[in-house]
Amino acid sequence: MLTEQTNSELGRHLLTIRGVQFIFGAQGDPFARILRAGEDDPLGHGARARELGLHESSVGAWVTAGRDLGARILADPRFSPRHAEEGPQHHPGVDVWENPLLCHVVPLDDAHLNRDPDDYRRLAEAATELLGAERLDARRPEIERTCREVLAGTGERFDLYRDFAVPAALRVVADLLDLPAGTRERLPELHAGLATALDAGQCPQQLATARALLDAVSQLSAELTAPGGEVRARGLAGLAAATPEEAAAIGALAVVVGVEVTATAVCNAVETLLEHDGQWERLAQDPAGVPAAVREALRLAPPVRFESRIAREEVELDGKTIEAGRRVVVLVDAANRDPEAFADPDAFDPGRGDGDRQLTLLGGPAAPVTEALVRVQTEAAIRVLTEVRPGLRPAADVLRRMRSAVLHGVLRFPVA
Repeated sequence: MLTEQTNSELGRHLLTIRGVQFIFGAQGDPFARILRAGEDDPLGHGARARELGLHESSVGAWVTAGRDLGARILADPRFSPRHAEEGPQHHPGVDVWENPLLCHVVPLDDAHLNRDPDDYRRLAEAATELLGAERLDARRPEIERTCREVLAGTGERFDLYRDFAVPAALRVVADLLDLPAGTRERLPELHAGLATALDAGQCPQQLATARALLDAVSQLSAELTAPGGEVRARGLAGLAAATPEEAAAIGALAVVVGVEVTATAVCNAVETLLEHDGQWERLAQDPAGVPAAVREALRLAPPVRFESRIAREEVELDGKTIEAGRRVVVLVDAANRDPEAFADPDAFDPGRGDGDRQLTLLGGPAAPVTEALVRVQTEAAIRVLTEVRPGLRPAADVLRRMRSAVLHGVLRFPVA
Protein backbone atom coordinates (compact mmCIF):
# COMPACT_ATOMS: atom_id res chain seq x y z
CA MET A 1 0.00 0.00 0.00
CA LEU A 2 1.23 3.50 -0.77
CA THR A 3 0.01 4.60 2.64
CA GLU A 4 2.66 2.28 4.09
CA GLN A 5 5.46 3.49 1.85
CA THR A 6 8.17 5.78 3.14
CA ASN A 7 8.24 9.35 1.90
CA SER A 8 11.24 8.42 -0.22
CA GLU A 9 9.38 5.52 -1.87
CA LEU A 10 6.17 7.49 -2.39
CA GLY A 11 8.06 10.53 -3.66
CA ARG A 12 10.01 8.44 -6.18
CA HIS A 13 6.77 6.83 -7.39
CA LEU A 14 5.13 10.23 -7.93
CA LEU A 15 8.17 11.81 -9.57
CA THR A 16 8.60 8.90 -11.98
CA ILE A 17 5.06 9.18 -13.30
CA ARG A 18 5.31 12.95 -13.41
CA GLY A 19 8.51 12.66 -15.43
CA VAL A 20 6.91 10.33 -17.97
CA GLN A 21 4.01 12.74 -18.44
CA PHE A 22 6.39 15.66 -18.97
CA ILE A 23 8.63 13.82 -21.43
CA PHE A 24 5.79 12.65 -23.66
CA GLY A 25 4.06 16.01 -23.30
CA ALA A 26 7.21 17.72 -24.54
CA GLN A 27 7.02 15.47 -27.60
CA GLY A 28 3.57 16.85 -28.41
CA ASP A 29 1.24 14.10 -27.16
CA PRO A 30 -2.00 16.03 -26.42
CA PHE A 31 -3.19 13.87 -23.52
CA ALA A 32 0.25 13.93 -21.93
CA ARG A 33 0.17 17.72 -22.18
CA ILE A 34 -3.22 17.75 -20.46
CA LEU A 35 -1.82 15.54 -17.68
CA ARG A 36 1.10 17.93 -17.24
CA ALA A 37 -1.53 20.41 -16.03
CA GLY A 38 0.71 23.42 -16.41
CA GLU A 39 -0.11 26.78 -17.90
CA ASP A 40 -0.93 25.34 -21.33
CA ASP A 41 -4.40 25.75 -22.83
CA PRO A 42 -6.17 22.39 -22.24
CA LEU A 43 -8.88 23.14 -24.78
CA GLY A 44 -6.24 23.49 -27.49
CA HIS A 45 -4.85 20.07 -26.61
CA GLY A 46 -8.37 18.64 -26.64
CA ALA A 47 -9.00 20.05 -30.10
CA ARG A 48 -5.77 18.43 -31.32
CA ALA A 49 -6.86 15.11 -29.79
CA ARG A 50 -10.20 15.40 -31.59
CA GLU A 51 -8.36 15.81 -34.90
CA LEU A 52 -6.50 12.55 -34.21
CA GLY A 53 -9.72 10.58 -33.65
CA LEU A 54 -9.47 7.54 -31.41
CA HIS A 55 -5.72 7.25 -30.89
CA GLU A 56 -3.18 5.62 -28.60
CA SER A 57 -1.45 8.12 -26.37
CA SER A 58 2.21 7.70 -25.43
CA VAL A 59 1.19 7.65 -21.77
CA GLY A 60 -0.51 4.26 -22.06
CA ALA A 61 -4.12 5.20 -22.86
CA TRP A 62 -6.49 5.19 -25.78
CA VAL A 63 -7.96 8.68 -26.09
CA THR A 64 -11.00 10.17 -27.80
CA ALA A 65 -12.34 13.72 -27.87
CA GLY A 66 -15.33 12.85 -30.06
CA ARG A 67 -18.76 13.24 -28.51
CA ASP A 68 -20.48 10.21 -30.04
CA LEU A 69 -17.67 7.73 -29.40
CA GLY A 70 -17.21 9.19 -25.91
CA ALA A 71 -20.89 8.65 -25.15
CA ARG A 72 -20.66 5.04 -26.29
CA ILE A 73 -17.65 4.39 -24.07
CA LEU A 74 -19.18 5.97 -20.99
CA ALA A 75 -22.38 3.96 -21.43
CA ASP A 76 -20.62 0.64 -22.19
CA PRO A 77 -20.58 -1.79 -19.21
CA ARG A 78 -17.35 -3.29 -20.55
CA PHE A 79 -15.52 -0.18 -19.31
CA SER A 80 -15.03 0.41 -15.60
CA PRO A 81 -13.07 2.80 -13.36
CA ARG A 82 -11.18 -0.22 -11.98
CA HIS A 83 -9.11 -3.10 -13.30
CA ALA A 84 -10.62 -6.58 -13.29
CA GLU A 85 -8.07 -7.83 -10.78
CA GLU A 86 -9.18 -7.79 -7.16
CA GLY A 87 -7.35 -5.68 -4.64
CA PRO A 88 -6.34 -2.01 -4.35
CA GLN A 89 -6.35 -0.02 -7.56
CA HIS A 90 -2.83 1.40 -7.73
CA HIS A 91 0.51 0.43 -9.26
CA PRO A 92 3.43 1.24 -6.94
CA GLY A 93 6.84 0.27 -8.21
CA VAL A 94 5.72 -0.61 -11.74
CA ASP A 95 8.30 0.01 -14.46
CA VAL A 96 6.33 2.64 -16.35
CA TRP A 97 8.76 2.56 -19.28
CA GLU A 98 8.04 -1.13 -19.90
CA ASN A 99 4.41 -1.08 -18.78
CA PRO A 100 2.97 2.46 -18.75
CA LEU A 101 0.32 1.99 -16.06
CA LEU A 102 -0.16 5.67 -15.30
CA CYS A 103 -3.71 5.32 -13.99
CA HIS A 104 -4.61 4.97 -10.29
CA VAL A 105 -1.54 6.92 -9.25
CA VAL A 106 -2.44 6.68 -5.55
CA PRO A 107 -4.90 4.29 -3.84
CA LEU A 108 -8.29 5.94 -3.54
CA ASP A 109 -10.38 2.84 -2.88
CA ASP A 110 -11.33 4.12 0.59
CA ALA A 111 -12.63 7.30 -1.04
CA HIS A 112 -14.82 5.02 -3.22
CA LEU A 113 -13.67 6.63 -6.46
CA ASN A 114 -12.72 3.35 -8.17
CA ARG A 115 -15.85 1.21 -7.90
CA ASP A 116 -17.58 -0.68 -10.71
CA PRO A 117 -20.50 0.99 -12.52
CA ASP A 118 -22.96 -1.52 -11.06
CA ASP A 119 -21.75 -0.58 -7.56
CA TYR A 120 -22.46 3.09 -8.20
CA ARG A 121 -25.93 2.28 -9.49
CA ARG A 122 -26.67 0.22 -6.36
CA LEU A 123 -25.35 2.99 -4.12
CA ALA A 124 -27.50 5.53 -5.96
CA GLU A 125 -30.60 3.40 -5.41
CA ALA A 126 -29.76 2.96 -1.73
CA ALA A 127 -29.20 6.73 -1.37
CA THR A 128 -32.44 7.78 -3.13
CA GLU A 129 -34.20 9.01 0.01
CA LEU A 130 -31.18 11.17 0.86
CA LEU A 131 -29.48 12.18 -2.40
CA GLY A 132 -32.09 11.37 -5.04
CA ALA A 133 -33.18 14.11 -7.45
CA GLU A 134 -36.72 14.39 -6.07
CA ARG A 135 -35.51 14.52 -2.47
CA LEU A 136 -32.94 17.21 -3.21
CA ASP A 137 -35.38 19.24 -5.31
CA ALA A 138 -37.70 19.27 -2.29
CA ARG A 139 -34.83 20.65 -0.18
CA ARG A 140 -33.95 23.49 -2.57
CA PRO A 141 -35.37 26.20 -0.26
CA GLU A 142 -33.19 24.90 2.57
CA ILE A 143 -30.10 24.71 0.33
CA GLU A 144 -30.71 28.23 -1.00
CA ARG A 145 -31.12 29.49 2.55
CA THR A 146 -27.71 28.05 3.43
CA CYS A 147 -26.21 29.80 0.39
CA ARG A 148 -27.77 33.12 1.46
CA GLU A 149 -26.44 32.77 4.99
CA VAL A 150 -22.93 32.04 3.77
CA LEU A 151 -23.06 34.89 1.25
CA ALA A 152 -24.30 37.29 3.95
CA GLY A 153 -21.02 36.73 5.78
CA THR A 154 -18.94 38.07 2.88
CA GLY A 155 -18.00 41.68 2.20
CA GLU A 156 -18.12 43.76 -0.95
CA ARG A 157 -14.97 41.95 -2.10
CA PHE A 158 -14.60 38.25 -1.38
CA ASP A 159 -13.19 35.03 -2.76
CA LEU A 160 -15.89 33.08 -4.55
CA TYR A 161 -14.16 29.73 -3.95
CA ARG A 162 -12.82 30.09 -0.39
CA ASP A 163 -15.49 32.36 1.10
CA PHE A 164 -18.62 31.08 -0.61
CA ALA A 165 -18.55 27.96 -2.81
CA VAL A 166 -16.64 25.68 -0.43
CA PRO A 167 -18.24 26.81 2.87
CA ALA A 168 -21.74 26.58 1.38
CA ALA A 169 -21.14 23.07 0.01
CA LEU A 170 -19.61 21.93 3.30
CA ARG A 171 -22.66 23.12 5.22
CA VAL A 172 -25.14 21.61 2.76
CA VAL A 173 -23.43 18.20 2.82
CA ALA A 174 -23.10 18.25 6.61
CA ASP A 175 -26.81 19.06 6.93
CA LEU A 176 -27.89 16.40 4.43
CA LEU A 177 -25.83 13.69 6.11
CA ASP A 178 -26.74 15.02 9.58
CA LEU A 179 -23.13 14.73 10.69
CA PRO A 180 -22.20 14.73 14.39
CA ALA A 181 -21.01 18.07 15.76
CA GLY A 182 -17.39 16.96 16.03
CA THR A 183 -17.26 15.80 12.43
CA ARG A 184 -18.85 19.08 11.27
CA GLU A 185 -16.08 21.00 13.03
CA ARG A 186 -13.38 18.89 11.39
CA LEU A 187 -14.98 18.88 7.92
CA PRO A 188 -13.20 22.03 6.59
CA GLU A 189 -9.82 20.59 7.57
CA LEU A 190 -10.70 17.24 6.00
CA HIS A 191 -11.81 18.98 2.81
CA ALA A 192 -8.46 20.76 2.55
CA GLY A 193 -6.80 17.34 2.25
CA LEU A 194 -9.52 15.76 0.12
CA ALA A 195 -9.78 18.57 -2.46
CA THR A 196 -7.18 16.94 -4.74
CA ALA A 197 -8.76 13.46 -4.69
CA LEU A 198 -10.13 13.37 -8.23
CA ASP A 199 -6.91 14.83 -9.62
CA ALA A 200 -4.50 12.68 -7.62
CA GLY A 201 -5.62 9.44 -9.21
CA GLN A 202 -4.52 10.67 -12.64
CA CYS A 203 -1.96 13.43 -12.06
CA PRO A 204 0.83 12.96 -9.46
CA GLN A 205 0.66 15.54 -6.70
CA GLN A 206 3.57 16.87 -4.71
CA LEU A 207 4.62 14.53 -1.92
CA ALA A 208 3.14 16.61 0.93
CA THR A 209 -0.15 17.02 -0.95
CA ALA A 210 -0.40 13.30 -1.70
CA ARG A 211 0.35 12.39 1.90
CA ALA A 212 -2.23 14.90 3.17
CA LEU A 213 -4.82 13.37 0.81
CA LEU A 214 -4.17 9.80 1.94
CA ASP A 215 -4.34 10.87 5.58
CA ALA A 216 -7.59 12.78 5.00
CA VAL A 217 -9.19 9.76 3.28
CA SER A 218 -8.33 7.59 6.30
CA GLN A 219 -9.63 10.22 8.71
CA LEU A 220 -12.88 10.63 6.78
CA SER A 221 -13.47 6.88 6.92
CA ALA A 222 -12.95 6.96 10.69
CA GLU A 223 -15.29 9.95 11.07
CA LEU A 224 -18.10 8.22 9.17
CA THR A 225 -17.79 4.73 10.65
CA ALA A 226 -17.69 3.72 14.32
CA PRO A 227 -15.41 0.84 15.41
CA GLY A 228 -18.36 -1.53 15.46
CA GLY A 229 -19.12 -0.85 11.81
CA GLU A 230 -22.22 1.34 12.23
CA VAL A 231 -22.25 4.76 10.57
CA ARG A 232 -22.02 7.83 12.79
CA ALA A 233 -24.05 10.27 10.67
CA ARG A 234 -27.77 10.11 11.42
CA GLY A 235 -28.73 10.84 7.82
CA LEU A 236 -26.71 7.85 6.62
CA ALA A 237 -27.94 5.61 9.43
CA GLY A 238 -31.48 6.30 8.28
CA LEU A 239 -30.92 4.80 4.82
CA ALA A 240 -33.04 1.68 5.14
CA ALA A 241 -31.92 0.25 1.80
CA ALA A 242 -28.19 0.58 2.53
CA THR A 243 -25.86 -1.71 4.46
CA PRO A 244 -23.47 0.04 6.87
CA GLU A 245 -20.66 -0.29 4.31
CA GLU A 246 -22.84 1.18 1.57
CA ALA A 247 -23.99 4.02 3.82
CA ALA A 248 -20.38 4.90 4.65
CA ALA A 249 -19.51 4.84 0.93
CA ILE A 250 -22.42 7.16 0.16
CA GLY A 251 -21.25 9.53 2.87
CA ALA A 252 -17.67 9.50 1.61
CA LEU A 253 -18.79 10.31 -1.94
CA ALA A 254 -21.01 13.13 -0.68
CA VAL A 255 -18.01 14.68 1.08
CA VAL A 256 -15.25 13.94 -1.46
CA VAL A 257 -17.27 14.65 -4.61
CA GLY A 258 -20.23 16.67 -3.33
CA VAL A 259 -18.06 19.46 -1.94
CA GLU A 260 -15.09 19.97 -4.29
CA VAL A 261 -16.89 19.15 -7.55
CA THR A 262 -19.74 21.44 -6.50
CA ALA A 263 -17.35 24.26 -5.59
CA THR A 264 -15.58 23.84 -8.94
CA ALA A 265 -18.88 23.73 -10.82
CA VAL A 266 -20.07 26.93 -9.10
CA CYS A 267 -16.84 28.76 -9.95
CA ASN A 268 -16.84 27.47 -13.55
CA ALA A 269 -20.47 28.49 -14.02
CA VAL A 270 -19.91 31.98 -12.59
CA GLU A 271 -16.77 32.50 -14.68
CA THR A 272 -18.53 31.36 -17.86
CA LEU A 273 -21.62 33.48 -17.23
CA LEU A 274 -19.55 36.59 -16.51
CA GLU A 275 -17.53 36.06 -19.68
CA HIS A 276 -20.66 36.36 -21.81
CA ASP A 277 -22.13 39.87 -21.94
CA GLY A 278 -25.52 40.23 -20.32
CA GLN A 279 -25.91 36.64 -19.12
CA TRP A 280 -25.47 37.43 -15.42
CA GLU A 281 -27.88 40.36 -15.52
CA ARG A 282 -30.37 38.28 -17.49
CA LEU A 283 -30.46 35.64 -14.76
CA ALA A 284 -30.83 38.30 -12.07
CA GLN A 285 -33.99 39.43 -13.84
CA ASP A 286 -35.24 35.94 -14.72
CA PRO A 287 -34.23 33.30 -12.10
CA ALA A 288 -36.26 30.68 -13.97
CA GLY A 289 -33.44 30.59 -16.52
CA VAL A 290 -30.85 29.37 -14.02
CA PRO A 291 -31.11 25.59 -14.70
CA ALA A 292 -30.63 25.98 -18.47
CA ALA A 293 -27.83 28.52 -18.00
CA VAL A 294 -26.00 26.27 -15.54
CA ARG A 295 -26.35 23.29 -17.87
CA GLU A 296 -24.87 25.27 -20.76
CA ALA A 297 -22.09 26.74 -18.61
CA LEU A 298 -21.07 23.26 -17.48
CA ARG A 299 -21.09 22.04 -21.08
CA LEU A 300 -18.47 24.64 -21.89
CA ALA A 301 -16.60 24.28 -18.58
CA PRO A 302 -17.32 20.86 -17.04
CA PRO A 303 -16.00 20.40 -13.49
CA VAL A 304 -14.64 16.96 -14.43
CA ARG A 305 -12.70 17.55 -17.64
CA PHE A 306 -11.98 13.97 -18.65
CA GLU A 307 -13.19 10.49 -17.76
CA SER A 308 -10.82 7.53 -17.39
CA ARG A 309 -12.02 3.94 -17.74
CA ILE A 310 -10.43 0.47 -17.99
CA ALA A 311 -11.47 -2.10 -20.61
CA ARG A 312 -12.64 -5.19 -18.71
CA GLU A 313 -12.41 -7.28 -21.89
CA GLU A 314 -11.19 -6.87 -25.45
CA VAL A 315 -13.35 -4.29 -27.22
CA GLU A 316 -13.53 -3.15 -30.84
CA LEU A 317 -14.03 0.60 -31.22
CA ASP A 318 -14.13 2.32 -34.60
CA GLY A 319 -12.11 -0.47 -36.18
CA LYS A 320 -9.44 -0.48 -33.46
CA THR A 321 -8.86 -3.16 -30.85
CA ILE A 322 -8.71 -2.11 -27.21
CA GLU A 323 -7.07 -4.91 -25.25
CA ALA A 324 -8.43 -6.01 -21.88
CA GLY A 325 -6.85 -4.02 -19.08
CA ARG A 326 -6.08 -1.00 -21.26
CA ARG A 327 -7.05 2.50 -20.20
CA VAL A 328 -9.51 4.52 -22.31
CA VAL A 329 -9.93 8.27 -21.77
CA VAL A 330 -12.80 10.49 -22.90
CA LEU A 331 -11.86 14.19 -23.04
CA VAL A 332 -15.21 15.55 -21.93
CA ASP A 333 -14.44 19.25 -22.28
CA ALA A 334 -13.31 18.72 -25.88
CA ALA A 335 -16.17 16.33 -26.69
CA ASN A 336 -18.65 18.93 -25.41
CA ARG A 337 -17.36 21.26 -28.14
CA ASP A 338 -17.39 18.67 -30.93
CA PRO A 339 -18.67 20.51 -34.04
CA GLU A 340 -20.11 17.27 -35.38
CA ALA A 341 -22.40 17.05 -32.34
CA PHE A 342 -23.14 20.66 -31.40
CA ALA A 343 -24.21 23.62 -33.53
CA ASP A 344 -21.81 26.53 -33.02
CA PRO A 345 -20.15 24.53 -30.22
CA ASP A 346 -18.13 27.37 -28.66
CA ALA A 347 -21.13 29.68 -28.32
CA PHE A 348 -23.01 30.09 -25.02
CA ASP A 349 -26.63 29.23 -25.82
CA PRO A 350 -28.83 28.13 -22.88
CA GLY A 351 -31.69 27.41 -25.28
CA ARG A 352 -29.74 25.16 -27.63
CA GLY A 353 -31.65 22.10 -28.76
CA ASP A 354 -28.61 19.81 -28.56
CA GLY A 355 -27.63 20.71 -24.98
CA ASP A 356 -28.73 17.36 -23.61
CA ARG A 357 -26.06 15.64 -25.73
CA GLN A 358 -23.22 16.91 -23.57
CA LEU A 359 -21.10 14.35 -21.71
CA THR A 360 -20.65 16.30 -18.47
CA LEU A 361 -20.90 13.95 -15.49
CA LEU A 362 -21.21 15.72 -12.13
CA GLY A 363 -18.99 13.39 -10.18
CA GLY A 364 -17.19 11.34 -12.80
CA PRO A 365 -17.94 7.61 -12.56
CA ALA A 366 -19.70 8.24 -9.22
CA ALA A 367 -22.23 10.52 -10.97
CA PRO A 368 -25.19 8.16 -10.36
CA VAL A 369 -24.72 8.95 -6.64
CA THR A 370 -23.60 12.59 -6.83
CA GLU A 371 -25.17 14.07 -9.98
CA ALA A 372 -28.27 15.51 -8.32
CA LEU A 373 -26.28 16.71 -5.29
CA VAL A 374 -23.85 18.73 -7.42
CA ARG A 375 -26.50 20.00 -9.82
CA VAL A 376 -28.96 21.20 -7.19
CA GLN A 377 -26.24 22.88 -5.14
CA THR A 378 -24.79 24.61 -8.21
CA GLU A 379 -28.18 25.87 -9.37
CA ALA A 380 -29.01 27.08 -5.84
CA ALA A 381 -25.69 28.92 -5.59
CA ILE A 382 -26.12 30.66 -8.95
CA ARG A 383 -29.72 31.59 -8.18
CA VAL A 384 -28.71 33.19 -4.85
CA LEU A 385 -25.63 34.91 -6.28
CA THR A 386 -27.52 36.49 -9.18
CA GLU A 387 -30.31 37.60 -6.84
CA VAL A 388 -28.17 39.02 -4.02
CA ARG A 389 -25.15 40.17 -6.07
CA PRO A 390 -26.56 41.16 -9.48
CA GLY A 391 -23.53 43.40 -10.10
CA LEU A 392 -20.95 40.69 -9.37
CA ARG A 393 -17.71 41.06 -11.33
CA PRO A 394 -14.24 39.45 -11.22
CA ALA A 395 -11.82 41.46 -9.08
CA ALA A 396 -8.75 39.64 -10.42
CA ASP A 397 -7.86 36.68 -12.59
CA VAL A 398 -8.98 33.25 -11.43
CA LEU A 399 -6.03 31.31 -9.99
CA ARG A 400 -6.24 27.56 -10.55
CA ARG A 401 -4.33 24.73 -8.93
CA MET A 402 -1.26 23.29 -10.55
CA ARG A 403 -1.32 19.52 -11.11
CA SER A 404 -5.10 19.63 -11.45
CA ALA A 405 -5.56 17.86 -14.76
CA VAL A 406 -9.04 16.53 -14.02
CA LEU A 407 -10.78 19.40 -12.21
CA HIS A 408 -8.60 22.35 -13.21
CA GLY A 409 -9.43 23.20 -9.61
CA VAL A 410 -9.76 26.73 -8.29
CA LEU A 411 -7.42 28.19 -5.68
CA ARG A 412 -8.59 31.81 -5.72
CA PHE A 413 -11.49 33.57 -7.46
CA PRO A 414 -11.61 37.20 -6.25
CA VAL A 415 -14.91 38.95 -6.99
CA ALA A 416 -16.47 42.29 -6.12
